Amino acid sequence: MFKKRLILAGGGHVHLPVLARLADFRAAGIDILCIAPGPYLAYSGMGPGLLTGRYTLPEVRFPIAARLARPGGTFVRGTVSAIDPAARRLFLRDGRHFSYDAVSFGIGSRVVPDFPVASTPGLPGATVYPVKPIENLLLARQELLARTAAGETARVLVVGGGAAGFEVAAGVLGLAAAAGLDRTTVAVAAPRGLLPGWPERAVELAGESLARRGATVIPARVVGLCGQTAQFSDATARPCDIVFVATGTQPPGLFTNCGLSVGPGGGLTVSACLQSPFHPEIFGGGDCIHFGPTPLPRAGVYAVRQGPVLARNLLAFLTGDRLRPFCDTDRNFLALLNCGDGRAILRKGPFVAEGAWAMGLKDWIDRRFMRSFPLRPSSRSPGPDTGGPRGSAHPPR
Repeated sequence: MFKKRLILAGGGHVHLPVLARLADFRAAGIDILCIAPGPYLAYSGMGPGLLTGRYTLPEVRFPIAARLARPGGTFVRGTVSAIDPAARRLFLRDGRHFSYDAVSFGIGSRVVPDFPVASTPGLPGATVYPVKPIENLLLARQELLARTAAGETARVLVVGGGAAGFEVAAGVLGLAAAAGLDRTTVAVAAPRGLLPGWPERAVELAGESLARRGATVIPARVVGLCGQTAQFSDATARPCDIVFVATGTQPPGLFTNCGLSVGPGGGLTVSACLQSPFHPEIFGGGDCIHFGPTPLPRAGVYAVRQGPVLARNLLAFLTGDRLRPFCDTDRNFLALLNCGDGRAILRKGPFVAEGAWAMGLKDWIDRRFMRSFPLRPSSRSPGPDTGGPRGSAHPPR
């Protein structure tokens, strides 16, 4: 039987329902090839818990390569560097290229420092950890523990006061308390304050959570990092050994130079059906797209919501069926922030609360989400369980 090829560019959250429906695609004569930098997908909603030690790495990762190691699927380790839409071909950084009948992009977003980083010859420099990929948080945890074991100080600076910045700062404080890292200090560079755009009560709770554990919030922007010294927009400076970059996310620059329609931030423009308006064989979802009908904030919850629609539409496109629009664009979703001390801040619209019960709810939702996709080779489930988190999968970053 003639087979068509669907390429999944990236193993992002939006592609999990596709991977869970391999049998459906295989039955329709469709081969799936997934190209991703690594064989696992780390779930960002549990990243701060990885930093504190609440979760182990296997607990927060989906084994996407293992899922594809069965008839109908192929995993390719690599990164897409260019697209030729006319020839329907993708090019990888290492020179390999692959043709497709349809391609879907779920390559997520990246965190890029918005300040220059320089080193001083012969002197040590601060270690810089962008908060993406999530595995960076595990590396930071290991460095913090190693510094303590060696009797060294750990002066931590978190650049960015949004949800990700707060959770990372809170996570470092939680790790310090649990592991006895007495020589660890934490500062947060938040020129717009903590949690900009959040309700006032959430901002107060976040500030109190950090302050009672000794963290400092600096109302200034980092304008440069030279060696182990951070320079701020108010002309002050601060020594630092470890720097977390949580200055917001942006789509990779892949689409801009490939003749594809992109949004203001460089994300792939897609229609309501998550399909390129000028190249109908190109689809995408999650943080790497610009949703044409109504711009959406880059929040992981939308990748979770878009996943089932994207999987259905990819199958429909390749089998000649009708596509359906993605309509779940509601911004009033549940958000839960891990405070790193067994508590969490909950927000649902204007309602805000904090407590251990909120962290218990977040833990239950996150673990349920990890169980909701039968991605391991031993799974016998025939399809995806779409009963995963509807709003709490990721707070807005």
